[in-house]
Amino acid sequence: MKPNLPVRPGRLRSHTGGNYEAYRLFWVGTLKIKPGKGAEAQKWWREKGVPDILSDPWTKSVKCYAVQFGFGGEYAIEVWQEIENYAAFDRIDRSMIDNPEKTRQSWLLWKEALDYFEWGPARLMGDWPESSGVPEE
Repeated sequence: MKPNLPVRPGRLRSHTGGNYEAYRLFWVGTLKIKPGKGAEAQKWWREKGVPDILSDPWTKSVKCYAVQFGFGGEYAIEVWQEIENYAAFDRIDRSMIDNPEKTRQSWLLWKEALDYFEWGPARLMGDWPESSGVPEE
């Protein structure tokens, strides 16, 4: 059994008593670009989509991944929005109530995105720090 080491800032204690990195949480959305809209979709995403996502205080990062060889099914792009923690969902709800004008502007912005993208299912993902490793050199 591992010794009961003190928890350093930014870390959580595992159920076995050891330490590991704090979990990272991601809201993962899927999408596909509408036919013939590739250039416009890329421009909209770069100029409007990413800045809007990053403007939310609960967002830590955003990255997009292209599914390779069609293994992802119908939706070829995944958007991984890293959020602070589970409480971010309460903050989102509160922000929508407290900031109706910002909510309206954001809604209009993402409604515009429907011209370029078809949205698929979304899910909440968390990493598993104890499973990660780096090969020895």
